[in-house]
Amino acid sequence: MSGYTFKLAGAAVSWSSKKQTSVTLSSTEAEYISGAHAAKEAIWLRQLLSELSLDTSSPTILHINNQSTIMIAKNPEFHDHMKHIDIHYHFLWQVIKDKMVELQYIPTREQVADALTKGLPPMSFNKFQDAMGVCCLG
Repeated sequence: MSGYTFKLAGAAVSWSSKKQTSVTLSSTEAEYISGAHAAKEAIWLRQLLSELSLDTSSPTILHINNQSTIMIAKNPEFHDHMKHIDIHYHFLWQVIKDKMVELQYIPTREQVADALTKGLPPMSFNKFQDAMGVCCLG
């Protein structure tokens, strides 16, 4: 499963959770593909915000909980290790190079999108739900 959550003014404005269509050989590859999907959404949101005359001069931060994925995405020298991944997933590298997206490491226990992609203990789920700006009614 891969997922992402984008927040604006403290509340989730875009999110996704879906089964990956590609089979991967490692968690690094899975995170790389997930990062590419999130980067596509980030670019779309940046264009929307730009059309609304909001500032998009700073890169959008994507939190990734796999340091190997960040290293591969930032440094094309490591792409030889990922040759077998479809070329369209290397979009992530391009948007980083163009400074539209920036990757930052976040520990798994702080990864808010995990509320969309896996079963969590109630305490973690509630913490991530609050972080997304989602509240229970009733």
